[in-house]
Parts: sequence; structure tokens; C-alpha cells
Amino acid sequence: MKTQLLILLGLFISGLSFAQCTITGKSVLKVQDEETYSISPDIGQCKDCHLWSNYGKSATVIGDNKVSSIRLKANEEGRQLISISVLTSQGMIQCSKTIEILSGKNYDNAINGTSADIKQNTNISKNCDIEVTDFKQGKFGDGIVNFFPNISNNEYKYAWTVNYSDGSIMKSTDKNPQFPFAKEKSISIVKLQVFSKNCIKDLSRSYETIFWEHF
Repeated sequence: MKTQLLILLGLFISGLSFAQCTITGKSVLKVQDEETYSISPDIGQCKDCHLWSNYGKSATVIGDNKVSSIRLKANEEGRQLISISVLTSQGMIQCSKTIEILSGKNYDNAINGTSADIKQNTNISKNCDIEVTDFKQGKFGDGIVNFFPNISNNEYKYAWTVNYSDGSIMKSTDKNPQFPFAKEKSISIVKLQVFSKNCIKDLSRSYETIFWEHF
């Protein structure tokens, strides 16, 4: 077992090959919270053929950093990077995850879907007559979200684009579209283009994964 760990450390220092793996666990934590992070899939050659690394000053690792899962304690606001190197039958693999640690209103905004202020860009005319300045989301059904602009005007035309965490994209031209979502396929960015006879207005909002876990 010691020989395997020495090989693991030696490979980690000399260079790592990257493979298809992910780290499960929340991407946003509240100060003082603890969360478990695990590699998926776990294809390590042995129980302690893993090596977790923790970069940043906002969180600390609790427990053994040589197994497939760790506990992370959020200490203060900031951005933390964790990575895991694993010795497998195919060689060394590595994956990493960035974690935002927030407190108070910043954390509340993240889980309420306002982790990023809505961004606006008005094209064609600075005196655009489009009154839409925001859009909201509501739960239409199990695994279905409904988006709708804050101003209802049938004279406008709409173009929605939804970007998912797995890289896929869905679009709709409905005024109040419905889109699917899941824990494994959360929505990361929603873009809305509103068209009037005189101009085009672009709106967008980003979402943290934690929002869909509580939605």
C-alpha cells in the first residue's frame, strides 16, 4: 500500500493526465457549512489511491484526503478550488471543482436565483421603447420551469435561449416558455431577446447550481 501511495505522489509531482471525471457536491456554500465532495465515477485501484488538494484560504478539508470523498468546511467568503488525483488501472486521472463561499445576503441571493444581477443591452436605439427590464421563473411542474417577462405585452416578440450545465442548449419563441431541468442538468444561463418595431433588448441571468437544488 505504501508503494502505491509513493507512486501516486510521484505521478502527481511529475505531471497528470486528465480524464472524464467529475466532483459531486455543491458549487456554492454558506460560511460555516460543511459539504461532502466525491469523485464520480470512482475507479481508483484501491481505497486510499486518491489524493485531494485544496487551494485557497476560505475552506478546510476535514478527515482523510486519500480516500474517494472528503468533507469541506466553509470558513469565510471567497473562492476555493479543490482537485483530486486518482491512481487507476489506466494511469493517473485528475479533476477539479471551483466552490463559491458566501454569507448573508450574498448566499440568499444565490439560492433565490439572483446570484447575478440581470444584464441588459439595448441594441439599435438608445431610446428603445421596450418596457421589459427583467424576467422571473416559476415552477410549472416536477422538473419543469416556466420563465416570463416582468411586463406582459403581446406586441413584443420573444426569443429565449437556455444554457445547461452539461453544455446543451434549448430555445423557445413563446412569451412564457417551459424548460426541463434536473439536478444533473441544471440551467446555468438564461438569455432573453425582446423585439419591438423599433429595437431589440437583450437580457440575461446566470444561475448557481444550488438554486435548482432548492427550486
